[in-house]
Amino acid sequence: MNKNSHLKTLIIAAAMTLGPIAALAQNANVAVPTPETAPAGLLGSRYSEVDYNFTDLPGSEHADGFGLNFNQPLRANLDFTAGYNWSKADFGPFDAKVEDLQAGIRAFSIMSWGRPYAEASVGWEWAKVAGIHDDSFAYRVGVGAEFQVARALVVTPFANFVRATAFNASEVELGAKVTYRLNREWSLTARAQYEAVRHDSDTAEYSVGAVFHF
Repeated sequence: MNKNSHLKTLIIAAAMTLGPIAALAQNANVAVPTPETAPAGLLGSRYSEVDYNFTDLPGSEHADGFGLNFNQPLRANLDFTAGYNWSKADFGPFDAKVEDLQAGIRAFSIMSWGRPYAEASVGWEWAKVAGIHDDSFAYRVGVGAEFQVARALVVTPFANFVRATAFNASEVELGAKVTYRLNREWSLTARAQYEAVRHDSDTAEYSVGAVFHF
């Protein structure tokens, strides 16, 4: 990785570190919803999430991985988001690994029928295939909405566009995420998405995870 890539990686890491600090240091009149008063969904709440990911690749191949996500309200109807994902697939004599680190914002509205949102994030992606390393700037934009279908159950359909510029790679993600609130501190999540990949075969991804609210 060249010096420019190192610099951009450090900037992204700094954004992930300073974002929550800045959020806590702003106007004290903007209160973070407490677990007792927050809805079952994830928008507008402070939490950390870990999940296991399974990606169904063309043919009989698949990739396993995990994700780490953090969410911090910045002010009413605006969240800071950060995430890290790692995945690996074995292709006989060699394997392929992909990592990405992103940070961004998510704006949402509170409506009588649900909570629509729009998000944007930037970051970096690293890939290693058969011992060959490469990396790229990446970004994501997306929209979705939280629908509370039961007291503790929320369904969130979404659509995202993701691009890694140096790889000339992009995909459209269409899917839904389910969040079930267990108690004040914990939620369980499940996600399924279809991925329309440019210049390649389409894939599907599934995940299950746990969320800690604090």
